[in-house]
Amino acid sequence: MRILLLGFGNVGRAFCEIVEEKAPLLRDLFGVEGRFVGIATRSRGCVSDPGGIDIGALLKKESSTGRLGPAPSRGGRDAPSAVEMVQEMDYDLLVVCTSTTIQSPEEPKSFICGGLQRGKDVITSNKGPLFLGYREIRDFAAANGALFLFEAAVMGGTPFFSFARHCLTGSEVLSCEGVMNTTSNYILDLMIAGASFDDALLDARRKGYAEADPTFDLEGWDSAVKASIIAQVLMGAPPVPLEDIEVQGINQIKTRLLLEAAHSGGALRLVSRVEKGKDGVAITVRPEVLSPSNPLSRVHGATNGVLFLTDTLGEIFVAGGGIGPRHTAFSLLRDLIEVACSRKGGRGC
Repeated sequence: MRILLLGFGNVGRAFCEIVEEKAPLLRDLFGVEGRFVGIATRSRGCVSDPGGIDIGALLKKESSTGRLGPAPSRGGRDAPSAVEMVQEMDYDLLVVCTSTTIQSPEEPKSFICGGLQRGKDVITSNKGPLFLGYREIRDFAAANGALFLFEAAVMGGTPFFSFARHCLTGSEVLSCEGVMNTTSNYILDLMIAGASFDDALLDARRKGYAEADPTFDLEGWDSAVKASIIAQVLMGAPPVPLEDIEVQGINQIKTRLLLEAAHSGGALRLVSRVEKGKDGVAITVRPEVLSPSNPLSRVHGATNGVLFLTDTLGEIFVAGGGIGPRHTAFSLLRDLIEVACSRKGGRGC
């Protein structure tokens, strides 16, 4: 499997490392020889080798020079751009690990559609294009005979979409509620234990659970985006603009909710709800005090969890670690394996 990787940040590096680490398993169990033939970045250069890039040597070069490829010469470029690599290179799988851009997801969407148009399978960790219009990309992939998978785009390493795809086949998802933002969940746990919001945020930053600018997480918009993607993928809903979603984050949490959680023995969580009704799908995001009997109350710290309500099995609960480059990289690896198995007709899966 010849892999073209776009984006070489923390997730991109972790993906390269985990593919190399799991090479014996991929080969022996799934018959896959993963070979990176191209890696592109926005500002640190691009590198390609049809015979396979030496990832170890590349990591050392980046560590010493800060670049993957040579700097452009004064007379022009010495290496192809990411767009040219997508459109012209010979590869089997396009992996889009560029940074998430909810406000302007057109660039990663153009990469994804560029690969799909050539009949190339695509996997991504970028939720921007999914939020913009999952169905459009899904239908475009089907029209071109390509696979499009995105396990890594929502809730990191939690096996969410693959679980729904393989274990809920034939079921209708009527609603779901979930703890979908690990930063907020970690901070709320500390606040219930007595920490102030500022101290809890500082601790989350120290542990790498919070972005340099955590506003999108703390105000609830990240949870809203994920809920909108879930509504599109699992309930067939059209894209829901953020301004049409009722959102309340944890940045202005009410003291009464903290006291209620402490006195009731319940848990304070930032809950995303997606409910299917006669007039479409309704999405809300808000802090709620959950009773101890609710499985989401046991989703502690930097973890995710989702409770499905289905027409066949009733309630189904899925939870798992959702933060960190390696969690996300493993979700990409899982999609890579699914692509390989599908191309082999399911043998070895």
